[in-house]
Amino acid sequence: MNYLKSELAEELAKRYVLGTMSAGARRRFNQLLMQHRSLQEWVWQWEQLLNPMTESLPEITPDQSLWQRITERLGWQSAIQSASQTAPAGRLGWLSGWITAGAALLVAVVIGWQSLQPQPSITPPAAVNAVAVLQTELNKSAWLLQQRGPKVNVTAQQVPSSTSAQDFELWMLPQSGKAPISLGLLPKKGQLAWLKSKMPDELFNAGLAVSVEPKGGSPTGAPTGPVILTANWITLSGV
Repeated sequence: MNYLKSELAEELAKRYVLGTMSAGARRRFNQLLMQHRSLQEWVWQWEQLLNPMTESLPEITPDQSLWQRITERLGWQSAIQSASQTAPAGRLGWLSGWITAGAALLVAVVIGWQSLQPQPSITPPAAVNAVAVLQTELNKSAWLLQQRGPKVNVTAQQVPSSTSAQDFELWMLPQSGKAPISLGLLPKKGQLAWLKSKMPDELFNAGLAVSVEPKGGSPTGAPTGPVILTANWITLSGV
């Protein structure tokens, strides 16, 4: 198997960052990471894309049964049992603290909830099915778009500078080559949620673009100012 083929390398890197690899596959991928810079670059790209999604999520402490499934899935269970049998109780404090921190980070990853089947008393956030990152020339994220269930969430991150008389407008670029379709104004800070039912059906197969427009948006229904950013959707699961 050629792990350096771009399609395979990207898919493996995505699964590695999401935490959906089995324990054995993760160990093998760690070895490949030490040998191939291209795999390291793919992992870095997916970390830059997915890690910001966890920043707005509340911390959730898993109950005992969920925590047990997490440790078993990561291959930690045998190591924990071995340590509890051989080490004095007082020396296990560092281990439990490290594990608790790791669990908090793992549970925070949105995609992981899809396969962990939490208890009814725990209500996980809606899974992220598709994302788009509108990046500046410095490879910094200006806006992050996430399709969550029936909504598309848009989060302003490092937004380009503008005047009080300007707004940023988001456009859909249909694959058919038809004229751009306005999706509305982008927030300059904070987060905005759009109902998916109001979005065009072909949205997640289309390109995206951002133009600088007068306050309130384009007066013509088409981009009138410079187009400063473009992006495509990345599908994580069925939309």
